[in-house]
Amino acid sequence: MRLFFAPLAILLATTSPVAAQVTLEEADEVMNSRNTELQAFQDRLNDPDPEKALSVLKLLIVKGDADQRRMAIRHGLQSTDSALRATTVRAILDSGPTLVLKFDPVADEPDGYYARAISQANGILAEDDSSEVVRNISGYDEEQECWFYKSGAYTPCLAMMRGEVVSISFGDSWGNYTLNEKGELEGQQSINGNLAKAAIELYE
Repeated sequence: MRLFFAPLAILLATTSPVAAQVTLEEADEVMNSRNTELQAFQDRLNDPDPEKALSVLKLLIVKGDADQRRMAIRHGLQSTDSALRATTVRAILDSGPTLVLKFDPVADEPDGYYARAISQANGILAEDDSSEVVRNISGYDEEQECWFYKSGAYTPCLAMMRGEVVSISFGDSWGNYTLNEKGELEGQQSINGNLAKAAIELYE
């Protein structure tokens, strides 16, 4: 046994790769290169030609990496241009995001139909009756003009958009949402007869 393991150990020791080291200069070079690249995209988002700027915005949100996507979303949601804000929200929905719907009932004690709706949606119900429901947008239905999600074999409509108003379907009704100053979609949702304040975060 010794004759077998000793040579093997020596062989492994001599063939193990040497751990690579990264210098501070290499790290700085990568960071500077990335910052330069992101700044170039930012410059394109600020292009004086609005059509070009909107095209870049939609491209970064739908197909960009995490940094590019965050930069474009922040740029669009913080804009004072209502058309740009609306385009940003539409691009986010087109990108097939995971949306977390947050509900806070107006009544101190919502009835059992509220809790049932949250449970049926596989949501989380807190002790104070606030709740969260996750919806993964799967695509866009051109005929119905809505973004849908998958529920078993079905693809129910989840969101529709007119101007800057986003309508969300949950429970047994549609609720209307608009962007607030924090970059959230904010509105009200009637959940099986229980009115709730609602919000959807769009920043990642």
